[in-house]
Amino acid sequence: MARQDRSDPGYGSGPQRYPGSFLLALREAVAALDWKIARWLGGAVECVDAKGREHVVGLENLYRRARREDRGTWPELIVSFLDLINAEHLQEPPAALPDVAERLLLRLGRPLAARDDGLELWSQPLPGTTLGVNLVVDYPQSMYYVTAQMIEESGRPGGEWLERAVANLRAQTPEDCFQVIHEESGLRQCNVGDAYDSSRVLLLDALLPQTSADGYFVALPGRDELLVLPLTGASVGYVPLLKSIAEQSFRTAPYAISDELFWVRGGLWHLFPIELRGEEVTAQPPRELMEVLHRLVPDEEDEAPEEGAE
Repeated sequence: MARQDRSDPGYGSGPQRYPGSFLLALREAVAALDWKIARWLGGAVECVDAKGREHVVGLENLYRRARREDRGTWPELIVSFLDLINAEHLQEPPAALPDVAERLLLRLGRPLAARDDGLELWSQPLPGTTLGVNLVVDYPQSMYYVTAQMIEESGRPGGEWLERAVANLRAQTPEDCFQVIHEESGLRQCNVGDAYDSSRVLLLDALLPQTSADGYFVALPGRDELLVLPLTGASVGYVPLLKSIAEQSFRTAPYAISDELFWVRGGLWHLFPIELRGEEVTAQPPRELMEVLHRLVPDEEDEAPEEGAE
């Protein structure tokens, strides 16, 4: 597989890609909360709050929010964002799921560790991956993971609540949430910036209808990042670019998910193993994908006319 690096959108660079006014506002907000910056992590910053707790703040998502507002309000906006991170784990559990059905959303990611209180989180594996889906109750300043006990007490199966969460997420997702970030390949990024961008991978068929009948290559480096490359004959050569972006973003993502690539078609997920070593690319497409690739990018010898043919 050929490696395409033209017009690389430049993922993985450090804080210097953000304007000085934004970084200054960030430092001002951190100081206002009596936090300290411990270290920079490329597209994120590790902070320690007044109680000594560590927090990793993703800069890309935060900067997307800030640049929509007047620069004079940036310190206040960032303080509010950091307060949200600080308070996220303090939310009291809802009384019952039916009472908060309109707030139900979902988080897609790596399996979560057990809770300190011993309660089991409800989860559902995502077939074809090592990832899983959790349900959360979303509040304006916090969120709460749904437990297996809450599902049981509701008297309805988890699958029904997951369907409701998907419907809620679809309802709060703008139609134009995907932005093309690499014209030559058609690579797209989800840009809502509400901490549920990676979860919107479960809405692909609704959000990108008729973009590619053969599915999509998907990367989920972190909770706030969803990259999608529609599969076409022209885009195949850019898969290494997507893999490179996924690896770079995963290393510094504040809520990392995976540096792997997946091929998703019709709601079915397939791991697409691909390894980059300098200019050398090694890939092992699943059998189902190989059949599609042979149709989209036939071997030259298959196209060559037979000897003696006119």
